[in-house]
Formats: sequence, structure tokens, C-alpha cells
Amino acid sequence: MPTAVLSRSVFSALLLVSFAPAAQAGRVTIPATSVTLEVPAGFVAMPKSVIDSKYSRGGNPPSTVYSTPGPHWDVNIAFAIRNTALPAGNLAPVQAGLERSIQATPGFRWVKHGIVKSGKREWIDLQFWVNGADQPIYNHLRLTREGQKTLIVTANVTKAQFAKYGRTLDNAMNGLK
Repeated sequence: MPTAVLSRSVFSALLLVSFAPAAQAGRVTIPATSVTLEVPAGFVAMPKSVIDSKYSRGGNPPSTVYSTPGPHWDVNIAFAIRNTALPAGNLAPVQAGLERSIQATPGFRWVKHGIVKSGKREWIDLQFWVNGADQPIYNHLRLTREGQKTLIVTANVTKAQFAKYGRTLDNAMNGLK
């Protein structure tokens, strides 16, 4: 291979690497909260433009998302702060309401649901499958109090990638502190 072609190839490879999102692995604080999460190895912060596009339905996208890198951004852990306070005391009534609302989703199937303690907080913890556009989607959803607001953390992965990422997502969710 001529030197000029090799140099262009090396330069192109370096250019691609320099503009790729940096892997995030490590413990991060979720913005605007006191909660931390161990970001799985290989996951990166999703750019705001991708968040706005990918989460355009519903009108209120998450504030931060860590994901497997683009172009598809297939496996996600997303965080949203809502200006609604969870009631003081027992979270079971809120849990029951959430469970009723999601059970009507097409393809719904429980994996696990309850209230768990993690990082000195109580979390509503819901794990379930629903039908996606072209295949089932596994969802792990957690909600907790954050002052007078509610922190919602969701992790999701398609059935095709569940064997590779399901345990990784659950470990990250179980490590919320």
C-alpha cells in the first residue's frame, strides 16, 4: 500500500476515534440529584439531539441517557426528574397505581415488581416486558423521591440484545445509590 494511502487511512481512523463519544464507565451523579449510578462499561452519554429525537413521543424526554453507542443507541439507561412529589410514607399505593397503568400495554408481562431499598432510599421497582415496534422490549423502571420531585430511572433493551445486556442493566439499576 502506498505511503500516502496508508497515511490517509490512519488519519481517517484517528479522526473517527477523536469524534466518537467517550466511553463513560464509572460512577456518575445523576444531574440535579444526589443519586449515583455505575455506568456500564462501553456505555456513553447520549447527545441531546439524539435524546430529543429518540424520546420525541410523550413530549417530555429524559434529561440524561447513557447508552450503547450510536448509530442505533439500542440499550439505554435514562433519567428524568418530574415536578411531582411522591406522597410521604408508604410507596405501595403509588406502586399499585403504576402497575395498573402499565399492565394495559400490548404484550405486557411481569418479570418482577415491588419496593426495594437501595442506597438508603426506597424505590418502586418494576421489571416487565412489552411489545416494541418489531420485537419485545425489556424494561426495568425505578422511581424514588428526590426532595419535592420524583426521580424516574428506566433501563431498556430489546429481546435480541437481552442475553448480552439484561444482567448489565439490572446490575446498574441495583447499584443506584
